[in-house]
Amino acid sequence: MEWFRSAPAPGQRPVTVSVLSQVDQEAVGSGVLLPGGRRFLTCAHVINCALGKEDTTCADPPAAGALTVRVHGPDGGAPHIRTAELTVWIPPGRSRGVEWEGDLAVLDLTEPPPRELLAPRWRAMTAGQSVLAWHASGLAATIAKAQVTSCDGRIGYVDGESLTGVAIDHGYSGGPLWSGEEGAVVGLVAAALTPPHHPATGAPLAYAPHHVARRSWSIPWQRIQDELRRAGAAHVLHEPAPRPWMPYESWTPSGPYGDGGLSGPAAPPPPAPPHPDPAHRLLTAVLARALADPVRRADCARTVARRCGHPHRTDGSAPSVDEFARLLTQDGRALPALAEVLHPAAPRDVAELLAAGRMSGVPRLLSPGELEELLTQFARVPVTVAARLPSVVRAALPLAELPGTPLAGSGWTDPDAGVRAVHVRELIGALEGLRGDSRPVPDGTAGVPGLLRVVTYVAALCPADPGEALRRWSTAVAVRLGIHPAALEERRADAHEWAERQRTSAAVPRVLVRLTAHPGQDGTDRYRLRMWCDEGEGPRRVSGGGGDGDAPRSAAQAAEDILTVIEPLHRALPAGVRPVIELIVDREALELPVDQWEWPGPAGLVPGVLGAEYPLVVHCPELLQRAGERFKAALRHRWQRLDDGGAVHIDGATGGAHGVYALLMDHLDAAQATVDGVPAEVRIEIVQVCLAMGMPVVVWDRDTDAESGSHAVRAVAGTPPRRLPETVRAYRARTLGCPRTFLGRPVLAWAEADRELPRLELADPTEPS
Repeated sequence: MEWFRSAPAPGQRPVTVSVLSQVDQEAVGSGVLLPGGRRFLTCAHVINCALGKEDTTCADPPAAGALTVRVHGPDGGAPHIRTAELTVWIPPGRSRGVEWEGDLAVLDLTEPPPRELLAPRWRAMTAGQSVLAWHASGLAATIAKAQVTSCDGRIGYVDGESLTGVAIDHGYSGGPLWSGEEGAVVGLVAAALTPPHHPATGAPLAYAPHHVARRSWSIPWQRIQDELRRAGAAHVLHEPAPRPWMPYESWTPSGPYGDGGLSGPAAPPPPAPPHPDPAHRLLTAVLARALADPVRRADCARTVARRCGHPHRTDGSAPSVDEFARLLTQDGRALPALAEVLHPAAPRDVAELLAAGRMSGVPRLLSPGELEELLTQFARVPVTVAARLPSVVRAALPLAELPGTPLAGSGWTDPDAGVRAVHVRELIGALEGLRGDSRPVPDGTAGVPGLLRVVTYVAALCPADPGEALRRWSTAVAVRLGIHPAALEERRADAHEWAERQRTSAAVPRVLVRLTAHPGQDGTDRYRLRMWCDEGEGPRRVSGGGGDGDAPRSAAQAAEDILTVIEPLHRALPAGVRPVIELIVDREALELPVDQWEWPGPAGLVPGVLGAEYPLVVHCPELLQRAGERFKAALRHRWQRLDDGGAVHIDGATGGAHGVYALLMDHLDAAQATVDGVPAEVRIEIVQVCLAMGMPVVVWDRDTDAESGSHAVRAVAGTPPRRLPETVRAYRARTLGCPRTFLGRPVLAWAEADRELPRLELADPTEPS
């Protein structure tokens, strides 16, 4: 496709990548950007060097971890800093003489460089080619001129053209050998041959005319293809298709290395599309009719090339119809970009182009601009909504074959930055491949694709501003795709109905326990309990196994009483729903370890640990009552913002009561607080201030260490508030099985502003109610 590739300027270089040492961040080797812009190729021994290994030809796969790299554009401007993770490892292996086999590595960039930085073409290495190489530092002054002296397809020997200028030496490994005549990379620099060394001391001998000079050897393009094919990784030399969506907890950044040097759980690469593409003939026919005028065809081609980041001719010529069609079947974003350009004036032509494109597996749903706009809007989605993306997808696409979803708090979102863009990009890539749903649509119009349906569900959960922006985006895309407005509105109605059900879901039954501690005659703590059940119609008084609530009970007896009350509730509950235990306590009992109370069970067969078996929360209405009416209003407001009000984090830097007061007054919509990294005596004061000021959800660890912070709080932070009781319960269960891994004792205070409490005499809680 020569029209879409401008001839390289004299001395221009391909996009290169500097691999930096983990020790001192100095460049130790180079790499070459691969198609798609998300991967680059380098030598395996460069990775060993970056990791500080003494034996740079070590064949052992490196441990999982990220490397810092710099991506350099052809113009030699400021580099783009990225991190990269190893995905293909073909270790160096000596075969004969000074050369070795293998020695290739492919790394994935965690964030792609700008679209204008394009991967270079590759061509076979042949003897006689003049080539250029650059040092890993990327400096223009390090350019080295050389010539391919010989190449057998396995090893290419490259000699400096003269004894002047720069020679290929240490630091050039992994970098491209660039043929200006071909306008392509023909191989990678592997090593430089040096004069002989003293057999005893190892010091290089004084140079003599008969010694080797300015000779290096390289890995030709032919061998790169063969090595990657044998390793099952030939797909990395083609633009990557989006990975199938999968649970976040099963993603591994670089993962355990499997057969063939590939890592992680990514599905096997899709087979290469047949050649020619089945859509090519139809696309050619539509283009020949819709863009018969060469001037208009040239205008459209330049716009598409600019939007997709392809270089192109600027001499006034137009690409052939055949070449334009080939671009549409090789760049997944080119057809949507062309549809954007043509739709205002020729919607029928666009419909034909999109229909033809559906015969190919290459074209994606969104144009580059639509994709970037969607990512921008997703970045504005509140973290509480973003964390629910997996459940939103299940609700919007109940029949789609998508794997399970990430667990709350497992990394899908960042509490500070909202949804993680890299995960959303993966999700969008998977959803783009889902065709329209099965609902009837008006004749001659397209179905609503899976991605647009998911976006409508996200918009329905969002507050006004981000929700309206997502609706405007989906309307514009729907118009371009030829979707009838009635079909889109019907899906929006589905989304709105679902979102309303989420906000007004049936209340989970709760067992309210009014708990007061009393010292026993034997010196051990005893407890008095009064209990109520609330199944959605308000609290009704019940009695446990101990009968009279005035009878003091041990912790085990109290646990038995509570479990006895809970057991009958299971008969009327759907599978998977567990009642919530809500402890009503005074301020001194907020940290009672009730979640650890255990009943041995009948005959000691199956134990019952309250906080591991059921969601258990604490509620201290005494504090709010003493604070006054203004904070009761604050509780109602914050509870209404539970799903989108966000959270505040309180640590040692926040200060005491005055600092907490200032923080909460600055975040009047926040409905959740986490308390961590403060001494115990300060923590108790902070928690009580939060509850008195109407904060409905507060998480802390009663066993926290002020210096190191709480593993438990960090583990549950970022969980959508409504899922916190279950997340904390699951964490407590893990502490039973793996106490050395799951540290701490999380406490969850929970005050629902719109649920009724039993009448309590808070001044003297031992009196009957």
